[in-house]
Amino acid sequence: MLRSLLTRWLTLGALLPAAACAQRPATSKPMHAYQTEKFLLTAGPCAADGYWVTIQGGAFRCSDGSYLAVPGGHTLQGNWGASGTTWSSGDDRHPTPEQLSLTWFSYAEDTFYKGTFLLPQEKIYQLLKQGSWDIEQQKQVTYNELTVCVLPKGVVVVWLTGGNQVLVGRFQAAPFTPSAEQYQRYYGPANRAIMVRNTQAELPAEVQAEIKAGTLSTKRWDEWLKTYPWQVEFAQPLTLYRYELGFVNGERTSDPLTREGMDAYRNVLLQASPKALPQDFYLFGQTPSKARYLVRVKHFDQDELRAAVEQLLKEHPAAPLTFFFALDKPYQKASLSLKNEWREIPLTKAPVEMLPEN
Repeated sequence: MLRSLLTRWLTLGALLPAAACAQRPATSKPMHAYQTEKFLLTAGPCAADGYWVTIQGGAFRCSDGSYLAVPGGHTLQGNWGASGTTWSSGDDRHPTPEQLSLTWFSYAEDTFYKGTFLLPQEKIYQLLKQGSWDIEQQKQVTYNELTVCVLPKGVVVVWLTGGNQVLVGRFQAAPFTPSAEQYQRYYGPANRAIMVRNTQAELPAEVQAEIKAGTLSTKRWDEWLKTYPWQVEFAQPLTLYRYELGFVNGERTSDPLTREGMDAYRNVLLQASPKALPQDFYLFGQTPSKARYLVRVKHFDQDELRAAVEQLLKEHPAAPLTFFFALDKPYQKASLSLKNEWREIPLTKAPVEMLPEN
């Protein structure tokens, strides 16, 4: 009931920080294409799973003074890297944003946060211009959403989403104390202590235990954002013709960057390069006899995987890692291990399925 009061102030003006609403002063200095060219873009918020928050105001600001609002005013309960909430503003075409402003309340911490973050504008522009080649639709597509995830301790992570999903950056906000007028606008007459106590009682048991112990941190997500040089190798000949791969840092790759870019697309997996650790594997390959198979790992046990990574890197920190699929000769069974040149560690909690492709 108390959280329903959030909707009382749910207007566009209430959601946008003052910095986002301000217009850029008139200037005679010409702007670059990356500051003016428009793309079809929306913004979608999410939170760390189980660490509930409410975004009071948020917007991406563009170089021409326009803005792209981040939806707010309701409780976000999770979905790291995936938002189910977006707004349509009539004209959803926007220039590449140069900064993000965000204000929110963390129920687990009983803390308000706010921050304004400079974005890698040219990088975002190049990603939007590049896009990817949609294998199913056989056409070039691009990203259509800026996904914003709010974590404990004032951390914000942003991705470009659409087809593939790519990490834009990690940003740090600061705690703040709202004025009485601001709090009234956010929550009306709701008693903060009662609201927080009642909401925390609904959080997952493990989050409640962290609150009680005072051990809330961003360690888990900071580990997920780390990259390691790794590759994939098969015991039997198998030529990849497609793959779908989810990473623990929220990125996802399913399509090559261009129709002509299949070799580079495959080499993301077949050559050691810095990548976040995988969350799942869907590998489509062809044998020398032209039989096609899906090699699937639906889910990695991240504790097992991270322990294997740490053990291998402890002895040889610079050595690339290999996810080794031990396929049998008739391509009926497979197992998975993580190895380097000196040691191999079975990943027994990551079962591998070999499925014939019709």
